[in-house]
Amino acid sequence: MDEELRKQAIQRHLAGESPKAIYTNLDRSKKWFFKWLSRYQSGGDDWYQERSRAPLTRPTALSNADKELITSTRKRLDSEPFAQIGVSAIKWELRKLGLPFCSDSTINRTLKREDLVKKNTIFSQRG
Repeated sequence: MDEELRKQAIQRHLAGESPKAIYTNLDRSKKWFFKWLSRYQSGGDDWYQERSRAPLTRPTALSNADKELITSTRKRLDSEPFAQIGVSAIKWELRKLGLPFCSDSTINRTLKREDLVKKNTIFSQRG
């Protein structure tokens, strides 16, 4: 629907109709019309299609090396008897190694994505 409306607006403009008459008649804004006119004039074959607004890069995203460091530290702690395995313990281990560490929420999010979060079975068995 929207793509057809965009094409129609540009066809009407190419036929000689004024921009104001077009965007007023189509119940659109001036900004909308000139956005699509500019896209048309750029020469792309898909000028009428919506483009993603997502950023092309995520500079604050956690690197794969950092993810691996968090998960390997958690797994190592988990394999030791009576060891703490939470965020504080992971941050402590990273600090002992002299490595930079992420925020608590980033570590928790990483553990959850890697399916390393365990439910406490002691408290969940109450009847």
